[in-house]
Amino acid sequence: MRAPPANRRRIAVIYNPAAGRRGRSLLRRLLKRLREGGHEVLLRRTEAPGDATRIARALSPAEVDVVLAAGGDGTINEVANGLIGRDLPLAAAPMGTANVLAWELGSGPRIDRAARTVSQGATVRIRPAMAGARGFLLMASAGLDARVVAGVDAGLKRRFGKAAYALAALREILKPAAADILLEIDGQRERAALAVVTHAAHYAGPFVIAPQARLGDAHLTVVLVRARSRLGLLRCGLALVTNRIARCPLVDQRTARRVRFLDPEGEPVQSDGDVIGRMPMEVAVGAEDLTLLVPDPRRVTACAPEEPTHATALQRASSR
Repeated sequence: MRAPPANRRRIAVIYNPAAGRRGRSLLRRLLKRLREGGHEVLLRRTEAPGDATRIARALSPAEVDVVLAAGGDGTINEVANGLIGRDLPLAAAPMGTANVLAWELGSGPRIDRAARTVSQGATVRIRPAMAGARGFLLMASAGLDARVVAGVDAGLKRRFGKAAYALAALREILKPAAADILLEIDGQRERAALAVVTHAAHYAGPFVIAPQARLGDAHLTVVLVRARSRLGLLRCGLALVTNRIARCPLVDQRTARRVRFLDPEGEPVQSDGDVIGRMPMEVAVGAEDLTLLVPDPRRVTACAPEEPTHATALQRASSR
């Protein structure tokens, strides 16, 4: 078996033990594939929210060559937040409920391909977006789906996966209609039942919510769901799962540089599958880069080659 490249031999695997029995089985398979491929593996386990960010931030290129996030989109998001603006590349092994990033990168929820990407994937630099002080790869949203994420039962999520989200969504739709959220898109105020600020095409798994968006775009894509009734919301949900939401008359899409979730104050904001704070909150493309290992670089909008990373800029400034 061919040895991995010298600059990808030492792999730090940060994993979330809350993934349950299926997650443990996938982790064993991942570790087996990595070791069979000649990698040295440093295993790091999270114990609480925020651990993955702290663990990733504490790793250095003197210890490891690649940081591999093994878990759902929330775990991958946490690891990414520990690596933004640094030289260590991030790879991802999908072990979560929706695995949106895996679908976005074209690999789907396949552990064997994730292991191959560590050795054979392309290196790309992207510019993540920021929701408040937190970076994200995929999306941030407020309104109906953020309330669903906030209300989903963790035990049901571990046992039933996506069905737990479907149940929480149905429960939210059947409640008395909540007030629309007020947001500001590049200075223009809008109202919607749900606003998704996305940096990717996919949403909730293999479903396409913004066909023109790509991971790492220099702009944001804003999806506004303006349905007011239960029937309208169900119609939008059906359009999503049939990949026709971009053509739904109850949905508007536009590009933006900056979005502000304004009101109702205190409403949850979710990013990459986890609640990250409360409104008001600002979303914008960030100022620092993240290095990714991906199976197909054509599916990603990379930073321009001549554009220096934050770390490189600091090095140049210190050498003057």
